[in-house]
Amino acid sequence: MNMIHLSNGAMPLVWHVSRGYNDGLMPYVGRVLAHLRNNERHPYVVWSMSSDDGAVFACEGGDYCATISEAEEIFARRAQTVPRRGGVTNQGETDNG
Repeated sequence: MNMIHLSNGAMPLVWHVSRGYNDGLMPYVGRVLAHLRNNERHPYVVWSMSSDDGAVFACEGGDYCATISEAEEIFARRAQTVPRRGGVTNQGETDNG
């Protein structure tokens, strides 16, 4: 899987992308664990994301975290609460990451 870009400039670390299909969603949807370079208090965030082209994603609905382990737990928890759409993570996992 190729590197994605976040329109807000944050650095994506782990992400899961799937097709939005025909249910009113953007063509590509997913979630991302990102690093915020200029946020010392909460340098990690987990966002929902969407894209028209599958390369540049807009982010929303963030959980901001002080540690990467906290963010990893939230990322994994979000995998259990979204519809199963297939897709792939940048870590090589399938079936919703």
